[in-house]
Amino acid sequence: MKKIIFTIVAICLIVTGLKAQPVITYSGNASQIGDSYEFSGADGSFDPGPDGANQNWDFSGISSSYSYTVTVVSPASTPFAPDFPESNTAFHYTGDNESFSYAEITTSEMLNDGMGFDPGGSNEYIIHYTDAVKNMEYPFSYTGSYTDSYYTAYTLNGVDIHEHGNVTVTADAWGSVSTPAGVYNNTLRVKSEYTYTDSVFMMGTFISATTNSYTDYEWYTATSHTAVISISVSGDGSSVSYRSDGVGIDEQTGFQCQMYIYPNPATNRINVEFPGKMSNNTEVFICNLAGKQVVQGIKTGNKYSSDISALPSGEYIIKAGNKYVGKFIKR
Repeated sequence: MKKIIFTIVAICLIVTGLKAQPVITYSGNASQIGDSYEFSGADGSFDPGPDGANQNWDFSGISSSYSYTVTVVSPASTPFAPDFPESNTAFHYTGDNESFSYAEITTSEMLNDGMGFDPGGSNEYIIHYTDAVKNMEYPFSYTGSYTDSYYTAYTLNGVDIHEHGNVTVTADAWGSVSTPAGVYNNTLRVKSEYTYTDSVFMMGTFISATTNSYTDYEWYTATSHTAVISISVSGDGSSVSYRSDGVGIDEQTGFQCQMYIYPNPATNRINVEFPGKMSNNTEVFICNLAGKQVVQGIKTGNKYSSDISALPSGEYIIKAGNKYVGKFIKR
């Protein structure tokens, strides 16, 4: 079962080579309803690199072969809502296929309640963890670790499958990671080792049991709402998924600044959250790809919001002062 991993980041710093160990927290890292993330990925053979402190991982040469979008929504708005009454957050995946995943997110942890695939289609099926998977603890820092067990029983193509699993999660490394979208400094890598046994039944009769394992590696900044890049490794090979919205670098000043831009794509309003390293009076500009300024405003506190309903559909650039922030798509 291929695990889809969701990802977003918000960090702004002067590139000086200085590194620090981030801490994953509820306030900085829990996904919020209204978030929207763009990802690119590929299947093949990818080495997650070494563990330990002060690492530099370079995945900038990855050539993607697929892409997908993740939108964080209320479970009540989804087609599988009745099957996940305990969930308070849902993730809507669109790309080659449509699916939803469901979670319980609190100030202390994130639990994976399960998934629903191909809603209304011929391949629709649901995996509901009656003993949920703990995907994250808050706070979580370098060398932190926990273990968890999980269980589900579901039907696929007329076959009943009972899955018993265990996961060991460790923050095994920190450092800087490069992706095709840019460089992320001060990231924490989280390693999740899964082992599970699928027992197969047909018409109530036990047929077979198979044990499998895989390991996920996810990189987070201290303020990312999800991983900026992840690599999943199993006996069949590996896959990589990375946030593809991009990170901007001002070539003259060496100032790297990626803000939290949402929703993206947007229809009526665009919002930007800043990590507080800029003056409250910093001007924010929205420009088209030709460089023409189409919207101007002033950020208030660490946030900026603008009505973009009158803008033509297309791709736009956001700048804070003379620093590149990122891009968004206007629908």
